[in-house]
Amino acid sequence: MSPDARLPWAVRAMPRRAASRFMGGLGRLRVPAPLLGPILRIYAQTYGANLDEMARPLHDFRSFLDFFTRHLKAGARPLPDDPSAIAAPADGKVHAAGSTDAGTILQAKGIPYRMDELVGGAAPFERGTYFTTYLAPGDYHRFHWPFDGELDEVRHVPGDLWPVHPGAVAAVPGLFARNERAVLLGRTSNGGRFAIAAVGALNVGSIRLTRVPLRTNRGHGGGPRVVSRPSLAVTRGEEMGWFEFGSALVMLLEDSAGRFDALPTGTPLRMGQAIGSLETAAVSASPG
Repeated sequence: MSPDARLPWAVRAMPRRAASRFMGGLGRLRVPAPLLGPILRIYAQTYGANLDEMARPLHDFRSFLDFFTRHLKAGARPLPDDPSAIAAPADGKVHAAGSTDAGTILQAKGIPYRMDELVGGAAPFERGTYFTTYLAPGDYHRFHWPFDGELDEVRHVPGDLWPVHPGAVAAVPGLFARNERAVLLGRTSNGGRFAIAAVGALNVGSIRLTRVPLRTNRGHGGGPRVVSRPSLAVTRGEEMGWFEFGSALVMLLEDSAGRFDALPTGTPLRMGQAIGSLETAAVSASPG
């Protein structure tokens, strides 16, 4: 029996990309506030979304997508005082974290996959660390830069849209390298190389980036392509992008850049908390 068969038949049989685009369209539909507000309250209670930290009151939202991509109040996610600390890029939970090994990283216990397949090309991280974060439906869906640095290249890697919840991660081999994703490559403030893959998932209408025009899941096939070579300076805590529903982030650091902490699977995360450290040479303080 194929490992994929451990997922429900409906998930395996459905046209996952088309279904996700359809759900994204539903999420954009405007709903009258008197009807949407109570529905969002039920949703928040069901999935544990914190309504007290939102930048806007609940009655101000006009669609599900408006709520899913909400901003938080200023100061809701403070950054570490230590400028060399790596900040968690998003709310969520740890899927897997640890050291890279011969060009592979772990998706889940006993399930490796290749880094070059994840990033859509050569991956110079044979000696380094990785960190994977899962964003659940109730989480804050925007993600932020974990360190200061420079963004050199953005790749779009088309693919499937399997779910990325823990059960699916344990069932679908190479899931993060099979799903559609946006890959950001560059160098940290100390010159070490990094890669960050924002991974799409079932019912994620699209992945969006804040400073580079990109909208995934538009029905285009083909192989990996370079979207942009922007040479943009980025700052720890600055918004990187957002998911139009929950999904996952996979981050890679080469050894000379620093290290992610090997936190246990399932560890809760809040955007901004320290999850590792850069090598201190040439690390400058982040504002904020």
